[in-house]
Amino acid sequence: MKTLTKIATLLFTLVLSTATTAAHACGEVMYRMGGALRYHAFITRHPAEILLYAGTHHSDAERKQFHDNLEKAGHKVTVLTDPDALSQALATHSYDVIIASADDMDLISAQITKASREPTLIPVLRRDASDESEMRARFPQLVTDDANLNQFLKLIERSMKARGT
Repeated sequence: MKTLTKIATLLFTLVLSTATTAAHACGEVMYRMGGALRYHAFITRHPAEILLYAGTHHSDAERKQFHDNLEKAGHKVTVLTDPDALSQALATHSYDVIIASADDMDLISAQITKASREPTLIPVLRRDASDESEMRARFPQLVTDDANLNQFLKLIERSMKARGT
C-alpha cells in the first residue's frame, strides 16, 4: 500500500511540474506579444471629435489611411483641405482635437478663439524645421511628420483623458 501511495504521489508531482512548465512558457509568449502589440489593435476609451486639416504635402492615399485608422480606433474624424471649409467647420462644430501642419496653426488658432470649448491642437512639424523649440513651447502636443499612428493615438488619448471626457 505504501508503495502504491509513493507511486501515486510521484506521478502526481510529475504531472503537476510538467503542467506548470507549459503554463509558464505560454504566459511568457503572451507577455512578449502584448508588449509589442500594445496599440496595434487600439480601441480608445475616450472617443474624440477630430478635425484633420490636411494640406497639400500629403497624398490622398495617406490622408485616407490616417483617417481610416483613427476611425478604427473609435474616433469620429472630419478631413478638410480647404481654408474656407475649415473656417465654416470651426464656426459650426465643436472639435475635441485638431491635427494639422504646424504651418497652419496660426490660421487655426485665430479661428478657434471664438469656440466655446477650445480643442487640443496637435501640430505636425517637418523634421527639418528650424523653429521646433519655439513651436514646442507654444504647442506641447507637437509631433514631427515622421510620427507613427501610435504616437497620435497616445496623444489623443492623453488629451481626452485630461479633458475628463
